[in-house]
Amino acid sequence: MEFVLSICRMGDGGVASVEVLGHLGMEVWGAALLRMKLEKWVGSQDWTMYGMVFSVFLIWRIGAIGGWSKGCWILLAVCLVGVRKDQSDIDWTRFFAFGIPLLGVFYYFYGAGNALWWELANWMFQNNKHPLHWDELMQAIPLNTGAWARTLSSKALDEFMVWVYSYSFVVSLWICIVRSFWTKSVKKMLSYALSGHLLQFPLILPFYNLILLREVWYVNNQPDLLQRQFTDENALLVNVMNCFPSMHTSIAFAMLLLARREKDGVFKTTMVAYCVSIIFSTLYLQIHWVVDVLAGMAFGFGAVKLADGLIHVVSARLVPARLKAIYEGKPVEHKTDGGPVEGGELVKRGGGGTRTEPTRAVRQAGGEAMQAH
Repeated sequence: MEFVLSICRMGDGGVASVEVLGHLGMEVWGAALLRMKLEKWVGSQDWTMYGMVFSVFLIWRIGAIGGWSKGCWILLAVCLVGVRKDQSDIDWTRFFAFGIPLLGVFYYFYGAGNALWWELANWMFQNNKHPLHWDELMQAIPLNTGAWARTLSSKALDEFMVWVYSYSFVVSLWICIVRSFWTKSVKKMLSYALSGHLLQFPLILPFYNLILLREVWYVNNQPDLLQRQFTDENALLVNVMNCFPSMHTSIAFAMLLLARREKDGVFKTTMVAYCVSIIFSTLYLQIHWVVDVLAGMAFGFGAVKLADGLIHVVSARLVPARLKAIYEGKPVEHKTDGGPVEGGELVKRGGGGTRTEPTRAVRQAGGEAMQAH
């Protein structure tokens, strides 16, 4: 306002001032008109449809990067059959504004994470002396090789177990994350991601740094049932040296525990069966020792509990209430100069402003108090 008054005092006879104000008025009007057009265009778009299309594309890219087989896509489709039973009542467009960026972040780290993991594994192999060597110790424990898991074996079962084990490390987690995305729940997406790779990778590295324990088939001089091809002896040793605890087991068990919290029976049954198959495959294919599997289950349970605690603390103490209200589609609590309005509701004024009036319950209580006096 002071700027406008100073302009009015300038010029010869006020002519220049009027011209300047005219230019300012045209600029303000142009900006307002542009804003109105932009708001009209935004309101005319079907953002839910755009979100659906982009989400499907992003999920397809996730599978493409991971080289998912037809079986992986079929498994995902089965898990999505009853997804509506677990959907929240948040508007799709509102959810997409939060869910798509989060899914995109997971997608980015999925693409970059594999290379990082093998860099770490190679660094550990080249620089770590592993103070604890457990190969002979594990061999000495009765039934610890898990050979009993191959009591009933066949070529068809071998092929199925190889498929289960080969994809399970990432597919078990991604199926749960993708399904939680379609339930419109950012909290579930974070719960699965944290309970899986995000917490387990950093927490499991100290075990792999301290303990040298190689896969059962390697220690027992048996053929590799996964039929992996290694470029050299170093590549072989990098692949077989990190066994305790079994991370295939810990990821699968964490997903199993979280899947059992869902309402849809088809998803729960499918994921429990799939995760149990993953754990069994580590023994059937003579990769992990029984002790590794038990330790992996305990590790996965701990990761789930830790993720629950982190999400609770962050949600309760660090996430702003305003952001929660926007995500949930609830009215944002307004404040007056004296602080939050308690027992009041906002009412529009005729001039476009707002004023705070008591709610009906407060007005009624006040009336009763007046009658009592």
